[in-house]
Order: sequence, then C-alpha cells, then structure tokens
Amino acid sequence: MKILVTGGLGKVGQWVVDELLRGGYEVTVLDRMPGPRDGSVKHLMGEIQDLGQVLEAAAGTDAIVHLAAVHNPNVAPTGVVFETNVNGTFNVHHAAYRLGIPRVVSTSSNAAVGWAYSDGAFMPDYLPIDEEHPCSPIDPYGLSKQIGETIARSYSRKGVETVVIRPSGVVTPEALEEIRRTGGREPEGWREYSYIDVRDLAVAFRLAVERPVPGGTVMFVVADDSTVAAPLCELLPRLNPAIGDRARDLTGTQGVFSNARAREILGWKPVHMWR
Repeated sequence: MKILVTGGLGKVGQWVVDELLRGGYEVTVLDRMPGPRDGSVKHLMGEIQDLGQVLEAAAGTDAIVHLAAVHNPNVAPTGVVFETNVNGTFNVHHAAYRLGIPRVVSTSSNAAVGWAYSDGAFMPDYLPIDEEHPCSPIDPYGLSKQIGETIARSYSRKGVETVVIRPSGVVTPEALEEIRRTGGREPEGWREYSYIDVRDLAVAFRLAVERPVPGGTVMFVVADDSTVAAPLCELLPRLNPAIGDRARDLTGTQGVFSNARAREILGWKPVHMWR
C-alpha cells in the first residue's frame, strides 16, 4: 500500500513516516524541504498550496496523511497561517477526489475548539470536552483548523473517506521525560494542560489509515491525563472561578479532552504518559 505523507519532515511527520514504514507501507513524502537520500522513502520537495504539485505527488497512492501546516499562529503572518492551512487542506482533499484515492487522514488541532491561543477568552460549555463540543476559535490557526474539518466533511459527502485527528500539545520523548523529571509542569494560567506523546500520535495516524472508519470522522488523540500534578477539578476553578462546577468530574489525573472516540473507533490507547 502506497501512502503520501505531506509535511513528512516535520516534528510529527518524521514519527508518522517511521511508524508507517514499520507497518510495511511504501511512503512518499511531500515537504517544502529536501529530504535525505536514504532510499527507504521517496522525497518530493513541493508546496501544498500548489494543487498541481499535490496532484502529481499523490498520483498512484492509496491514501494521504496530511500533516503539512503552519503549526502555530505566532510563527508566521496571519495571512500565511490561514492560507497555508486552508488551501493546503483543500488541495489534499481535492487531489484525493480527483485521483480516486479512497482515504485522507488529516490533522486538525484542539485549537479548533477555541481554548488554545484564546488569551483567556474561551470558556468550555462542559468538561471533559469531546467532539460534540461547539467550535469557537478566535485566532487564525484555530479558525484554519475548523475550516479544514469542514473541508474534510464536505469531501466525505463526495465519497472520500476522511478522518480528522485532533492532537493537543504534542511532546517528544525527550520533552515527556523532562515533564516526568520535574513531576509535572508548573501551571501557567488559563490553559488546557493537555498533551500527547508523538509516538502515540504516530500510531493513531497509522490506525486511521488501516481501520474501517466512518467518513467525516473527527477525533481527539490525547493522553489520558494532564501535564500538571494537581487535579484539574481543583486547579481550573482556582485559575478561573467563572468555570463554576464544570470541572467537577476532572478528578485525579483526568485531562480536559476525551479520547474515547479514538479508543472506540481505532482501537487505540495512549501508552506513553509522564506519570
């Protein structure tokens, strides 16, 4: 089975490519940076904002894993963040539709809900947050991811099997070990304190390629716990009393996002957690 991975040289992409190779897949990477010439992966240098380049890179593949994006609203001008993420996601799904590629697994973010990068303006309707929670982003990155999810749903209605993964706070093994060493991160204001080890995230992407998944599925892929030592049912009301009793169920180590859908549909579970 041949898989195109966009952004395969990035922080997450490298781990996803390695996971797919271990699964026996033939991988092509499309990235704006030139890749190594090791022979195990076909590397194409190109831009996801160019539909023609995406079509050429995707030709002959059986699935697309779409990771390429501007990953943070603070690392590029607003228009670059929005246009890269939205146009790139459209081009990938449209290429799959035009070429008859049956499945696209794309990358959204917990930022689509609106908590990340909200400067304290976001208040959850309920906790833990699942995929049914309304999306109300106010920053260009979260907005681009919400629109990306809409694009995926649109192409699922055209017959493409679309799976959208929402990670949160991706950490490398080294970063996870640092959290473990310090006994958790120090609270830094009104935040989600969620995370996912990149190794567990890579497994979720592979399973999203392999498993039968209803088209248009969106799922959080997050660790079971939070990055802080204190129970969130105690910490979040201290940080923002306006939350009232909505955090009451976040006892013990429970995080703010539910990964129940990924567990159920993919048969996935996180295994790398700092505790």
